Amino acid sequence: MIYFAGDVNLTDWHFNVGFGIGTKVSKGLNPFKYINRVDDDIWVGNFEGVASYISDNQGFYANSFRVEPKALIHLHHMDYYGFANNHAMEHGRDAYKETIKSLKSYGSVVFGSDDRRSCDFSYKNRIISLTGVCLRIEESSFKPLYWHNPEYIEIEKELSALPSEAFKVLFVHWGNEYINRPSAAQKKFAHWLIDAGFDLIIGMHPHVLQGYEDYKGKRIYYSLGNFVFDMPSEQCKIGAIVSLDFFEGRAQYNNQYVKIDNNCCPHVVDESEISSVWHFSYLNECLKKDDNSENYHNEIKKGYNLYRRANHRQLLKTALTHPVSFMGILRDFVRRKVIKK
Repeated sequence: MIYFAGDVNLTDWHFNVGFGIGTKVSKGLNPFKYINRVDDDIWVGNFEGVASYISDNQGFYANSFRVEPKALIHLHHMDYYGFANNHAMEHGRDAYKETIKSLKSYGSVVFGSDDRRSCDFSYKNRIISLTGVCLRIEESSFKPLYWHNPEYIEIEKELSALPSEAFKVLFVHWGNEYINRPSAAQKKFAHWLIDAGFDLIIGMHPHVLQGYEDYKGKRIYYSLGNFVFDMPSEQCKIGAIVSLDFFEGRAQYNNQYVKIDNNCCPHVVDESEISSVWHFSYLNECLKKDDNSENYHNEIKKGYNLYRRANHRQLLKTALTHPVSFMGILRDFVRRKVIKK
């Protein structure tokens, strides 16, 4: 079986430097320990963070979204990691390159970099190709080292370079965060990607689960949500695993829900254990909405505010349980919002 998971973050981040999942993993936590994996299965995930000993950043930010490679050696990693996302370049070009080197040393194949956009493997006498791309507007002053916002003609060129007989999977970082559905423009683009030649689209980045649809016999998952991530907002603790197999030459899919516990570990759960607003049956109906731009962006704002409030509550707890880290966060806030430098 081939399994696809969503965002995998194994680092501390801005609100928990010094006590987040990166610190826990460095002390021996295995966040994958509740996921049943069989040796013959193939797992694909999105590595959202940096694993390097170096950073272009200074002080507080040098330790946010970065973990030292030695901390991850003991984990049973994904067989394939997509590494084209908005956090991949957070510590600079050399750190990006070192992360790829680190992931390879764990036995993972990395795709989505600008010099290795795609890879392929054999499964049950079929060729499966994986192509990774990030479709976000980046804020960095330099060109990312991952495949980033290509023109249509570049996508067609990449497709033409893949084995013609391959089952072509696009692993794409896209869309808006904290909303339960894609925009109308994103759905239109997804349909073009299928028309161009992809057989399956696996989306991520929104940090919440979104629905899926079948278009011209091909499957589009708009967002699998988080798989391993230290985000306190309840909406960000629900995700999905998608399994792919083939029967009589046709792709067969199965969906499993995951719920992330307070120690950042995902558990496979029954649909009855999560709110009905995150059931695929409901999310798939949401895909049918003909979104008015103003209403759509108001819903994004609502989801973002839920996320912010959860972060603020966690921050208040941090002041009591991790006062040194809290002071670092406070100093950073004053620098950015008050002094503005």
